[in-house]
Amino acid sequence: MQTLFALGQCKEANYNIGLAEIEEAFQPDLNSMEPQDKVKLKADAKQAKSLLRHKVYGSPLNTSETFSAEVERVVELAHKNYLENSRKDLERLKKDMIIDAESLVDYFLWIISLLVTWSDHSKVEADKKQKLSPERLLSGDFNLAKNKVIDFFRNSSKVQVALVKRNISWEEEEDNYKNWYKEIVKKDETFGEYRRTANPTFEDDKAVVDHLIKDLVFKAEVILSFFEEKDIHWKENKPIVRSLVTRSIRDVEEDSDPKGFDLPDFSNNWEEDKEFFEKILDCTVENEEEYAQMIAAKTKNWEVDRLANTDQIILKMAIAEMLNFRNIPVKVTINEYIELSKNYSTPKSKQFVNGILDVISNELKEQGVLKKSGRGLLDNK
Repeated sequence: MQTLFALGQCKEANYNIGLAEIEEAFQPDLNSMEPQDKVKLKADAKQAKSLLRHKVYGSPLNTSETFSAEVERVVELAHKNYLENSRKDLERLKKDMIIDAESLVDYFLWIISLLVTWSDHSKVEADKKQKLSPERLLSGDFNLAKNKVIDFFRNSSKVQVALVKRNISWEEEEDNYKNWYKEIVKKDETFGEYRRTANPTFEDDKAVVDHLIKDLVFKAEVILSFFEEKDIHWKENKPIVRSLVTRSIRDVEEDSDPKGFDLPDFSNNWEEDKEFFEKILDCTVENEEEYAQMIAAKTKNWEVDRLANTDQIILKMAIAEMLNFRNIPVKVTINEYIELSKNYSTPKSKQFVNGILDVISNELKEQGVLKKSGRGLLDNK
């Protein structure tokens, strides 16, 4: 969805570039010795802009209006540039979409290495405290430094190799991780109880790590802001990364061998999911005008371009999925895009999207256009 939104922004920018090209083409030639008809040039520019809008957005033209060869030439060039720029933008955004999805493992590594960094830092602090005033040292001051779950990831060769290969390190973020440890971790009541525990069990170690992740890292605004600055899609990616980390922590057992740990997969079958992402993007872009007309026919009291931009994207994607993915039940598609509308669009979008998709899907069924196949897909439902 973000890719389609970004593509729409790019197309708008490319259209404005086309308008600027037209404006430039019909400026008076200051180097010419011939007299310049500024009124005609201005009228031609206005005509050309109208024609470009018609080619790009399908805006109606005056049927009695005629265009000079020069106007048509300039518009043809501007439109050609618009299409080429938009094609390049689509290719770039598609690549970025896949890279962004695959970078989820990077953020998993950032979180895991933050735990290890805090553990290392706690040992440094405890060592200093022991040297300065050993009488004040608590029996549990070294607990995080010796945490068995964190040790598991610290000793995982695959984690360490991945950190090096992906250039992930907290060394340059020393002020951040130290401040977070001081102001967030050490002031946390649950961590304080763990810190005061003499000889914590493996389950104690596991519980406190789970707590650090769920209740501190993924809730502290200052830490979340750090990741938001790294990833413009952090809002969408955060729950996935959180799931990857908590799942990996959950799977660590007392007798688990770090050598056997594999970096998590955010998808059970990434190649299939990647193909799905690319196909639904391509189908939505290729049939955008057709889907817009289908939506317009069901929103008679609204012009399509007056609908919330996110609603338009959601509806077009849903139609693309219904028509091009035979193994996905229609009800599943509608429910998925209703959820998207609840999370990313206006408060009233849920009912609106539900109503429009319900009407469109029923009409497509009546026309025999929706043909679903596969186990459990009967009567196109």
